[in-house]
Amino acid sequence: MKTDTYLALDLEMYWDENLFETHRAMDPKSQRRATAVRRVMAASVFEFSVDAEGRVATGEVASWTEHGWGDEEAIVAQLFAYLRARADTPVLTYGGLATDIPVLVLTSMAHGLPLPPQLIDQPGRRGPRPHLDLGLMLKGGGRTWSHLSQVLLRVGVPEEMVAAKPAVSRPKKAREWKALRDHVELDCLLLALAKIAWLVAQGHDGLRFEAAAIGLVSGFLRRRREHSLVPILADYALDMERGLREMAMQ
Repeated sequence: MKTDTYLALDLEMYWDENLFETHRAMDPKSQRRATAVRRVMAASVFEFSVDAEGRVATGEVASWTEHGWGDEEAIVAQLFAYLRARADTPVLTYGGLATDIPVLVLTSMAHGLPLPPQLIDQPGRRGPRPHLDLGLMLKGGGRTWSHLSQVLLRVGVPEEMVAAKPAVSRPKKAREWKALRDHVELDCLLLALAKIAWLVAQGHDGLRFEAAAIGLVSGFLRRRREHSLVPILADYALDMERGLREMAMQ
């Protein structure tokens, strides 16, 4: 039975002030939005899979921050090693081709870190794509981009979960680093939920969003019992379970 497995990936980055000032000295029009002045301060991966009958399973939630590993090079080295150990599993991002992947490539160049197979550009590659950008898949051939938060609200994810998504500043204290870790891990779960909604829209056999979302959230909670949003995530899963029971009784 065919099973598709994904590694939902998210990064949190900060502006390197020294790089920015150097760039601006050479080019006064240089902006903080420039990819080249961003550095990685946290990364996370959430593994999940969907089989041919629409059943969802979850794997590990992995994350790395500067607080735990020291610097950008160490974080990305750990991330690359993790992806390399799962070379046959595609990476899933939202808008990653525009920002996350270029930043990771620049980090690879700056520190001499070989890219994992999923992130290597191989023109003419055949077979399954090693990196899937859900934002680009939603955009299709049109010109309109939707923010992941907008997509999540549209498919019924509670505002309390989505509101925790906007970018956070670079932490200074241990509790702030813990909050950042929770943040980047939650983003991976939210990305997985959006991917499930997309698969439902594509007509995946046997897949129902509510049942799959319960599986994703429950799997995430089993691995992150100390996450700051445990009450909100648990309530979300319970609400969906109630809804499914009510539908079954009608």
